[in-house]
Amino acid sequence: MSLLLILMMLAAEAAPAAPAGSIDATLRGTTQPLEVQLLLRDAADNWKTVAQKSLPAETRRVRFDGLEAGVYQILVRGPGATEHLATKIAVGRTDARHTTITIQPFVLAGRVTLGGTELGAGGLLLKHREFHSRSPILLGPDGTFRVPFWQRGTFSYNVRGPALPTDYSQMTELEGSSPGPLHIDIPDGRISGILRDAKSSQPVGGATVALQTNIDDREEHVRLTTGPEGRFDFVGIKHGRHIVRIYPAQHLEPEPVSFELTDAAPLRELDLSLDPGRSVPIVVIDKEFDPIAHAKVFVVADSKLRARVTTDEDGRADVPLPDGEPATLFVVAEEGPFAMMRVPRNEERGADDKRRLQVFVPSAASSLLIRAQTTDGKTMRPFSLLMRYNGELMPTAVAEELTEVQGLQLATGPDSEAHLRNIPSGSYEFWPYRTEAEAESIVAAGSTFLAPIQVNVRTGENKIAVKFASRRGGR
Repeated sequence: MSLLLILMMLAAEAAPAAPAGSIDATLRGTTQPLEVQLLLRDAADNWKTVAQKSLPAETRRVRFDGLEAGVYQILVRGPGATEHLATKIAVGRTDARHTTITIQPFVLAGRVTLGGTELGAGGLLLKHREFHSRSPILLGPDGTFRVPFWQRGTFSYNVRGPALPTDYSQMTELEGSSPGPLHIDIPDGRISGILRDAKSSQPVGGATVALQTNIDDREEHVRLTTGPEGRFDFVGIKHGRHIVRIYPAQHLEPEPVSFELTDAAPLRELDLSLDPGRSVPIVVIDKEFDPIAHAKVFVVADSKLRARVTTDEDGRADVPLPDGEPATLFVVAEEGPFAMMRVPRNEERGADDKRRLQVFVPSAASSLLIRAQTTDGKTMRPFSLLMRYNGELMPTAVAEELTEVQGLQLATGPDSEAHLRNIPSGSYEFWPYRTEAEAESIVAAGSTFLAPIQVNVRTGENKIAVKFASRRGGR
């Protein structure tokens, strides 16, 4: 055997086999010409088109070969914009899959109204929750629609029209042999406004406006971002109690605005002035003096969260601080413990107020296990922990960010234990609470009352046992 032949055989053995999966699909339920699209779900759960074929009316079978292993979506499209049906199928590297796709057309009819009255002409866009499926529907002058439809399942929908400055979005279910009718009545509540700089009166764009709606015992949340003109506009808002919170990029956060929308007063206009404070440049770095990109920086003054920013690729940010007040910076990054830095009032910093501050994220991590029990040795109902670190109270919003980014749980579990991992060493104080009202009262009291849990955390593992007086019903 020649050397060349041996090398060719070895190369053939080393080379991975080409994907050999296949899908053979039979289509039933329609005699229309069809477009069949094959999509593959990637690691990010997005659907990517890998093949597409056109079928004439007399052909009801389609085959795809040379497929790699994965989860595929077969999307069958008819001539109409709302005539399409998707289904999933898993394929192994060498699987030969056979499937039958039955199309069961139905007529989707309905009407869109605004506060019980005609919305007028506009558009309705239905998007399937899982599949790569979008169905645009034109509304008649009276807001009605009637279209052929193939897909069933859970959909999100967006309504647009001249009477709506922004799209109205909700979810709906289309199930059964003949789903519908789909009647959408958009609430007539509306909350709009403009954000301005308190000093220059210029509009503030790029700010996040969060709306919380309280109805009965539940909350609904929606967010918008102001444009260059500083405006925001919430439409289709239900009547009830509302709270508007502003999260600007370069201004201090104002106090939340609370009000109520009623049948007699369904509209609310807000003209809000934002305090720019004083801008202090910072850079967040690790022990090697390397910048930490995309770190969250929270500004706390008088135990209240006043601003939040995110560092850029170079670990830099311009942080708004309250003018004439000292402040504390809490920094949360994806890796490493949280960091804290005190910043004196501007008159104390003097000429250094424009010098870029270096905020170090410590590298040595510690952990703290808090074991709570009643004085009679029983476990306690789970509670949350309000934390003060090195004399500075950490607002609940910062603690929530730590939970989201690093998984740090400032709360006990069913075993009455709270295990705080990846925290810096230092002096810690904790107050247990179970409701937001309790947390607010602790913050309002400041340092009037000593914390029931106090511990000096050193590098490495730390443990502490805390006993609470027994109360009727358990604490």
